[in-house]
Amino acid sequence: MRKPLEAPLNNRELTALIILLIMTMAPHVLHLNGWISGFFIAAVFLRLVALKTPKALPGRFLLFLLTAGGLTNVLAHYPLLMGKEAGVALLTSMMGLKLLELKTRRDLFITVFLAFFTLVTLFLFRQEIALVGYVLLVAWGLGAVLVEASRSEHSANLLVPLRKSGIMLLQAVPVMIVLFVFFPRFTGPLWNLGFDSRAATAGLSDRISPGSISKLILSEEVAFRVNFEDKIPPNSNLYWRGPVLWQTDGFYWNEGPQQRPRKLKLQVAGEPVAHTVTLEPTHRRWLFALDLPQKRPPNSIHMPDFQLLNLKPLDQRIRYSLTSWTEYNTGPLQEDELQRGLQLPPNITPRMEELVAGWKAEAEGPVEIVETALKFFREQPFFYTLIPPLTLDNPADEFLFETRRGFCEHYATSFTLLMRLVGIPTRVVTGYQGGELNPMGGYLVVRQADAHAWSEVWLAGSGWVRIDPTAAVAPQRIDRSFNPNIDRSFDIGEPIKFNLKESDLVKRLVNQLRWGWDSINSSWHNWVLGYTMERQGSLMAMLGFSFLRGYKLALGMVLITATVVFGLAILLWNQTIIKTDPIQKAFLRYCKKLSRIGIVRNPWEGPRDLATRVIKLRPDLATDVARITSLYIAMRYGNEGGQQKLRRLQMQVQAFRPSRRPAG
Repeated sequence: MRKPLEAPLNNRELTALIILLIMTMAPHVLHLNGWISGFFIAAVFLRLVALKTPKALPGRFLLFLLTAGGLTNVLAHYPLLMGKEAGVALLTSMMGLKLLELKTRRDLFITVFLAFFTLVTLFLFRQEIALVGYVLLVAWGLGAVLVEASRSEHSANLLVPLRKSGIMLLQAVPVMIVLFVFFPRFTGPLWNLGFDSRAATAGLSDRISPGSISKLILSEEVAFRVNFEDKIPPNSNLYWRGPVLWQTDGFYWNEGPQQRPRKLKLQVAGEPVAHTVTLEPTHRRWLFALDLPQKRPPNSIHMPDFQLLNLKPLDQRIRYSLTSWTEYNTGPLQEDELQRGLQLPPNITPRMEELVAGWKAEAEGPVEIVETALKFFREQPFFYTLIPPLTLDNPADEFLFETRRGFCEHYATSFTLLMRLVGIPTRVVTGYQGGELNPMGGYLVVRQADAHAWSEVWLAGSGWVRIDPTAAVAPQRIDRSFNPNIDRSFDIGEPIKFNLKESDLVKRLVNQLRWGWDSINSSWHNWVLGYTMERQGSLMAMLGFSFLRGYKLALGMVLITATVVFGLAILLWNQTIIKTDPIQKAFLRYCKKLSRIGIVRNPWEGPRDLATRVIKLRPDLATDVARITSLYIAMRYGNEGGQQKLRRLQMQVQAFRPSRRPAG
């Protein structure tokens, strides 16, 4: 049996395929070892050379060596072949090797299918809406290559296969929507097998030292977004509580021994602030909340120092709702809090003790001491700077009496030590302060650049009270979103200059575009990536499918998908059926009546030839046949239409009732 003829591969198809393979691989360069990417690039380069010089393609023996080398390359960097990176590295190497041995259409099909698999793996690393658009673009191109490869002859231009590929993508949209809505949700991604080798993303740590938070100020990455049910509180109340640091060795501050969760007694005043936080992955357990949170989200615990901790590290984006109060009294001080809130490092200097001794002698109580300390920071030549001078032996002492230039962690940690020296329990709180309102989405965007540190002192009758010494030195930092005018050539110790106005039209336009794009991304995160098991359950109940749970939901998904596919198939089938127009329908009825008397129309016979044959065989039908044929030809080919003539043709056909034998 001979094989069917197929059009040979041409350079146009191969060039398009190579470009699409490069686009498939390009985003993975950020995730894979450089040697893996280098192997794929070398394979693509060799194939490009072979477009001009086919002899450059490796033979079987060399291809075997390249295959062994590619596998060795993968195993050298991913020895256990476990995790997302290892799987993608293997797929990428296979795709490059298959490109080198691509000679027939079967090879092309396999290469395209490998590219589809590799393309899907992009979502194992990121799920932004821009990536979805990019993947659809590449999938459209790969589909066009498949369409072109399935033709027996090459198309005149690439628009033909691109059009057909686009139609197929559009036809898949209903199935995609059904699968998205009904596919059972899981508490974590299917690919999270515990082999993720990524470290924690840049952000707050469980310990700080002078200068650590200032490193985040250049980061425009989003930490979290906040939707408020009512109006947004003033910027001076937008403190987002994170890790609470108790213990210090004079250089570093950390959380110290883990406290046991206990029931909190919080006396509140004013109106509660209900808000929903969409937190980016941190690989930590902290849940940031407006200070102070009382109602905690599910699957979290409330620590005695009002930290919110998730039960598991946050390896994916999470959305949770909270209720907080900006006016509160935390109640009496616990014994362990007293000891931890007065802990001092061994490097306290005499001039630090002398400074607070004067405050203590002149003040009548803790409140006045706190005010005196803030006055000290406000009136002495302290400056808020992004790059403070380096402190070596004793960071707090050198900052207070020599450099007097620092970032928020310098002010918070030194103030905390001074308060502890006079016997006031104090702790350092880290988190974020402020945020930018997205005017298009109506939500607050808090970035890594908004990272902040402040202090809390315990005062009798008031409980733990937030004191932010940074506000005494640079109130602009608290009154508005932190948007420093940094030219990246910042001098050591130079005070930060804040942007108060944006008069540049181009800057305002760029900001509008930035907010619009962020609003689109936020909606994508909330409604698509945030389509959790709970949301799916609520939607099923709203649609009347509350009984679809567990395996029933999977069965329902299969049945509904099959119904949609069947409906699409019927729709497409109906579109392929040639609809007969009324003129042709009347003529076919006339031919059917002739077949009943033994005169069957031949496939090659036109209406005039048929009439000639009928009249020759049955002269008695000549008048009726001539009348019907003449009218049909005039309407069908002479464009002499109209409802009146159509009605006449239909009536003549209806009246045409030939007998099997000639009359007489």
